[in-house]
Amino acid sequence: MRSRIVTEASVIIGGGVAGATAALALSRAGRRVDLYERSSSANHKICGEFMSREVSANLRSLGVDPVDLGARPINRVRLVRGNRSVDQPLPFPALALSRKILDEALLEHATSCGVNVIRGKTARVIEQSDDGGFEVSFGPGDSTSARAIFLASGKHDLRGVKRASPGRQSDYLALKMYYRFNRKKTEHLRSVVELILLKECYLGLMLVEDDCVNFCPVLSQDRFIKAGGTWQGVLQQFSSESDYVAAYLEGAEPLLDRPLAISRVPYGFVHNPSSEDPPGLWRLGDQIAVIPSFTGDGMGMASCSAVLAANMFLEGGTSHEFHRRFSSIVRKQMRVSKPLNSVFFRHSVGQNALIWLASQFPSGVRAIARATRVPEAAMPRID
Repeated sequence: MRSRIVTEASVIIGGGVAGATAALALSRAGRRVDLYERSSSANHKICGEFMSREVSANLRSLGVDPVDLGARPINRVRLVRGNRSVDQPLPFPALALSRKILDEALLEHATSCGVNVIRGKTARVIEQSDDGGFEVSFGPGDSTSARAIFLASGKHDLRGVKRASPGRQSDYLALKMYYRFNRKKTEHLRSVVELILLKECYLGLMLVEDDCVNFCPVLSQDRFIKAGGTWQGVLQQFSSESDYVAAYLEGAEPLLDRPLAISRVPYGFVHNPSSEDPPGLWRLGDQIAVIPSFTGDGMGMASCSAVLAANMFLEGGTSHEFHRRFSSIVRKQMRVSKPLNSVFFRHSVGQNALIWLASQFPSGVRAIARATRVPEAAMPRID
């Protein structure tokens, strides 16, 4: 480890929801913040893009209103399998907004609030120095140093501070495309988050800004291989298996040149705090917990981790205390979300049972929705 002169600014790695939220919360308290974002311009990300009421409230407190950015309201959930469907109200209002729009608005607002946002620089290694600070390396001869590092690099691990192995890696593959549907199909999705259950797969659909459709399947690697390893092959599989999905895809206009894709996502990962954690390294978002897609609120966890970390840091708390507290908040949601995700994903018997239970016991759907979100009482607020 090398000793260096350590700057007074806090360094944030990653400019997504977690990183930008933490930067804004620290900056408004008068702290100097350097935020490094690997992308040089706005881009889309694999994400369900579901935003709970608590997330929206925190964003508004920071000066970014999702509704002003075009977010669409969500107040119902629809489960579909074969020719059966169940449509139930959510127990809370929600919004849907693409990460490309949201993340860019957060970074622009952070810049206007005095955060030093550095774009197009990818952090590669984080090392702790002899004096207790950190050095972040971006490449040969290019580094920065700080006393506190807020690591919000999403699913990208950095050398020197990689997440502990989550155990057995999932064989899930997440894909994402935006479509433009005709008016009738668009209205069918108005104010709804829809989950379509297929063999070794589930498909989420939701309207975001400008009535674009977020079309996001999670499927097994084996199913993807059987589809020829191509997006068109996957769509052909879906259409042959489900008339309902085929009707959606007929005449649909793709809005991206190619789908987004990510594999081996460590669903269910929760950082286990230990004495070996470097003091002063604060893990945020997917660096501290990864909840399964569509059976949890990833943006809620990102916002919760960012605000809680910023508040505890400003109050003089330690990163160890933060990791313990946050992990205790989200473990209950993980205990519900992981088996639910397995039911959605693998087993036709479980999928059919879920549809039947949802139709017979509507309150159960609302209970599941609450149990897989960060509890409102546990969501920290912006001071």
